[in-house]
Amino acid sequence: MVRAKIARRLAVKRTAERNGEQPFPDKLAIGGWSKFYTQLKTRLGKITEVETNRLANAVEALPDSFALWDSKNNLVTCNARFREFFGLLDVGLVPGMSRRLVMSMGTKPVRSTVIEKPTNQTLQSTSFEVLMSDGRWLHVNESKTQEGGTVSVGTDITVLKKSAQKIIENEKQLRVSVSDLRESRRELERQKQILVELSEKYSNERNRAEAANHAKSEFLANISHELRTPLNAVIGFSEIMQHGLFGNMTEQKYAEYSRDIHESGRFLLEVINDILDMSRIEAGKVDLNFEHGDICEIFDECLRLVAGVADTKHIKLSYEGPSVLACRLDRRALKQIVLNLLSNAIKFTPEQGDVTIIATQEQEHLLIVIKDTGIGIPNDEICKLGRPFEQVENQFTKSHSGTGLGLAISRSLVELHGGELTINSQVDLGTQVSCIFPTIENGNSLRTKQDAA
Repeated sequence: MVRAKIARRLAVKRTAERNGEQPFPDKLAIGGWSKFYTQLKTRLGKITEVETNRLANAVEALPDSFALWDSKNNLVTCNARFREFFGLLDVGLVPGMSRRLVMSMGTKPVRSTVIEKPTNQTLQSTSFEVLMSDGRWLHVNESKTQEGGTVSVGTDITVLKKSAQKIIENEKQLRVSVSDLRESRRELERQKQILVELSEKYSNERNRAEAANHAKSEFLANISHELRTPLNAVIGFSEIMQHGLFGNMTEQKYAEYSRDIHESGRFLLEVINDILDMSRIEAGKVDLNFEHGDICEIFDECLRLVAGVADTKHIKLSYEGPSVLACRLDRRALKQIVLNLLSNAIKFTPEQGDVTIIATQEQEHLLIVIKDTGIGIPNDEICKLGRPFEQVENQFTKSHSGTGLGLAISRSLVELHGGELTINSQVDLGTQVSCIFPTIENGNSLRTKQDAA
């Protein structure tokens, strides 16, 4: 507005001079123009100072660093952020100081990397990143002014750099993880292939083992069947000779020989029968015939059958339990189990010992225990018992005859009933074989000897 007034007054003055007139009236004729110029200059100075202060405050309030250098690269102005970033807060900066001097008085950057060079001759701009000694990162952009000076604006990008660095580290870790996953996948594929091959080998070996086991069972069954016919003849003829049905033997030795032949034939027949039973069980050809009845009758029958052998060793046989115990079991299988366990107990019990059958009902299960006061079994040998042909003593040290099939047959028959056979023993104190059957009926069928009396 002031400039417009001055321009109008100058135009009026030139027009008046061309017309030979006085440009201004009396107010300016006597020193008025000089006074007006002085007032105008004062007003312009005040306006310039206000604008300058306003600009300086705006620059000082910037969140970024700001520095203005003239065409000779001398300092024109800068804000507090610039002094803070470059360590110049305690340095007295004044306009006119060279840029080299200013930067030498501050903290020198650890690294400075140009990321963008000028591409336009009209507007030259350069960007670079600066790493300060305190770990902060600055993004500095410098642009040329029309007068040839330089405007330098710096932004704190420490958070962005850390985030970018973290992203880079995460990407590296991700690449490593992906690489590990790929390697793990390849390893799993290799293991899978190995497992497939092992599974095929296992299947082939299992089939071969099953075929061999089947062939063994068939062979044992056939050979045992073939042996039983002549054995029956041997046993029968030895009995005839022993009883002298066709006349007495003149020599006593012949009588002893016939007795030995008879006993050996009976023993061999028992072995063959055990082998046949074990082969039939392994081949799955044993079908249980469950019947409902009093199993105490089976106990009495088994005790009578082994009483003769027990009497020769003066072993006391006894039964502890209910006088009547109604259950649904395979009577033939139960009889074979009890006979095998009683025979083992008597065999390994010295003279004057005790062998006891104990029967109880426990939570709808039948518990049958064969307990003896025999030689006992070491703890590390118990795990062998119950396997076919397994014995505690070997063929060179054993003092009792037998094949070791009796206990294996008993265990298999108990398991066919869905039960379990366990062995507890202590050396020189005795052995206790427990058979648990899940087939006992409710307690209404259980009657003790006292109730029966």
